[in-house]
Amino acid sequence: MKLSIIVPAYNEEKSIAKTLEGLKSQTYKNLEIIVIDNNSKDKTSEIAKKYVNNVFVETNQGYIYAVIRGAKEATGELITFCDADTVYPNNWAEKAVKNFASSDTVVVYGTCDSYDTNKVSSFFNYLGYTSFLFVSRILGMDNTSGFNFIMRKEAYDKAGGYNPAYKKMSPDIELGKRLSKIGKIKFVPSLKVSSSVRRFSEKGNITTTIMFAKAWWSMLRNKLPDVDYNTYNSVGKKDK
Repeated sequence: MKLSIIVPAYNEEKSIAKTLEGLKSQTYKNLEIIVIDNNSKDKTSEIAKKYVNNVFVETNQGYIYAVIRGAKEATGELITFCDADTVYPNNWAEKAVKNFASSDTVVVYGTCDSYDTNKVSSFFNYLGYTSFLFVSRILGMDNTSGFNFIMRKEAYDKAGGYNPAYKKMSPDIELGKRLSKIGKIKFVPSLKVSSSVRRFSEKGNITTTIMFAKAWWSMLRNKLPDVDYNTYNSVGKKDK
């Protein structure tokens, strides 16, 4: 199966090279890498073009518009959206695709640790986040976070794709809920990537945790999150 890897990016000149290096070195070769530059003001596109040919600019500002554009450009049977500040092990795609051996599996998602902390902190970040994913699943909601969330393109189209109403936050999780009505969603704890804790560092652990907790609580109750991720990124202040 062909895998379309879509990297939505906005002002990611500092981290996108590391992400693309990991994706370019995947052991699974039946794939394409697409970068959607969401109207960046820095050298994101210039750097991305050094690694991949498929770089598109989406001028409608917002993550939701970038992922919708990416899905339209994708030609694979499987699609995934990779964050531009996340590092992917070279066997990540191969391991993910193997989990689609059963035809009734429409979504596979995994967990993460952190690459910009020490080993002890990274381990506890992995342990804490993975535990949270298990608890969320038990409560009836698969936390299909965009940075480690792979789906069948056919199922994505059948579900109606991303819902623009969730442009503030959590469009991946809302999409996962609709996909669960089409087929099986599989959580694979061993499918691990390494993400950045920069938002926690820049905005503060308490502020950032509360923001994500509020969004998760809204999604659990089938409500639109009232947290605006874009506003948070532009005006948030670090905890003291």
